[in-house]
Amino acid sequence: MQGFAPSAVPASKMKLLADTVYAKCDARDGLKDGIIDDPRRCDFHAEKDLPRCAEGAEGADCFRPSEIAAIDRVYSDVISQGKRIFPGWPVGSEIAPDNGRSGWIGEELNSADGHPGAWNFYAGGFLGDLAFSEKDPASTIAGYDVNRDPQRVGWLRDIMDATDPDLSAFRQHNGKLIIYFGWADPQLNPLMGTEYYEHLSAQMGPSTNEFARLFMVPGMFHCGGGVGTSVFDAATPLVQWVESGTPPDRISASRVVDGKVVRTRPLCPYPQVARYKGNGSIDDAANFSCAKP
Repeated sequence: MQGFAPSAVPASKMKLLADTVYAKCDARDGLKDGIIDDPRRCDFHAEKDLPRCAEGAEGADCFRPSEIAAIDRVYSDVISQGKRIFPGWPVGSEIAPDNGRSGWIGEELNSADGHPGAWNFYAGGFLGDLAFSEKDPASTIAGYDVNRDPQRVGWLRDIMDATDPDLSAFRQHNGKLIIYFGWADPQLNPLMGTEYYEHLSAQMGPSTNEFARLFMVPGMFHCGGGVGTSVFDAATPLVQWVESGTPPDRISASRVVDGKVVRTRPLCPYPQVARYKGNGSIDDAANFSCAKP
C-alpha cells in the first residue's frame, strides 16, 4: 500500500499486466489452458517483463517506472532487518474472469467507484485499531516502518496468528482437517496455506496426510470466483473421512459460467497437482490425474 500511494496503477492497465503474466506463466505446467497451475514455478519479474514507457511518456500499452516499482513490491517478499517475514504475492489474480473485473480491483487497488480496497482496510484497521495507539506514527499505513515496527507487535501475533504447526492434540483426538486455498486469491496470500502445511508436515512427520490435507485450487480467487474450477464440496469428503476413515485422494471441482458447467478438474492433495493425461478434452476431469509435480 505504501508503494501504491504515490503511484497507483490505473485499472485500465490491469489487462496488460494480466496478459503479460499469463503469457509467461500459463504454459509452465505443460498445458496452456488459461490457468496458472502453481505460480511459484513462474519466474515473472515486473522490472524485467513488463513493457516500460519511454521517459516522460504515458500510455495504456506501457508502465511508468514508478508503476513497475509499485507492482514489484506486491510480488516481492517483505524484508525486515534483513530477514524475510512474509512472502511476496504469487502471480495469477491480476486477470479479469469472464469479461469482469481484475482480481486486484477492490483488493490491492481501489474499487471501481473509488472506495479503498480491502488491503487498505485490512492494514489500516489492524495498525490503527489493534496494534498501535493513534498517537503512534506506526498506526497509519504511511507511518509504518517495516524495519522497525513488525517486532513491536509480537504479542498480537501470538494472539491472532494461526501459525502453530503442532497439531498433536488435535490428531490424538482423531481430528481430521481439510484446508483449501485459491492459488489466485487476491485477498489472503496463498503461500500462507502452502507454507503452513509444509511447516505442519515438518512438525508432525511423514504421516501428516493421515489426518490433514491441503487442496490448492489453481485460478481461484478469494473463496471462489476467478478463472479456475472454484465450485466444489469439501465438507462431504471431510464427513466421509471422519465417519468412514476414507481420506480424500481428490476433490471434484467445476467452473461454472452463467449457470453452466464449462470445465471440471480434480483438486489434488498438496503437493500433488492435476496433470493432463494427453488425450481428450482439457475441460473434462476424467482426462486428468493427480501426480507429483
